[in-house]
Amino acid sequence: MHRVLVIVFDNEAKAEEGKNELLRLDGEGSISVYRYEVLVKKADGTVVIRQAEGHGTLTPFAKSVLGSLTDSTRSTPELAPTRDGDPPESNMTEKGGDFIRDVMEVLLPNRVAIVADIDEEWPAVLDRRMQSSGGVVFRWTVSEVQHAVDM
Repeated sequence: MHRVLVIVFDNEAKAEEGKNELLRLDGEGSISVYRYEVLVKKADGTVVIRQAEGHGTLTPFAKSVLGSLTDSTRSTPELAPTRDGDPPESNMTEKGGDFIRDVMEVLLPNRVAIVADIDEEWPAVLDRRMQSSGGVVFRWTVSEVQHAVDM
């Protein structure tokens, strides 16, 4: 199932460990990683992208999540316009806003997050690996995004 993940870690060393596990799972064929970006939330609350790799581009929802997490001027957590400049659909904004709020509660200053577009069949495999690296996993399926847009 195609999903957008945000995995939050306490520091860059743990995030590097988590990223390596994510890529190891991809190499083993347990998941397919299409693209990921590593974000760092600085002590002053600003969020910067440290690394971006993968095949192709992030899905529009993942781009919107990434924009929301990196937009430190946003007073309330909600979906940001996609990098193409298109606003997210209003229902996706409402439902996606809950997802963003949940992530922002955990993505505190000096923490690191990986935003990734992946395909996975068994979430427990990834969850175990990320938990062993100290990561907290948030998921949003593409079907949930489509359902939110269609409502």
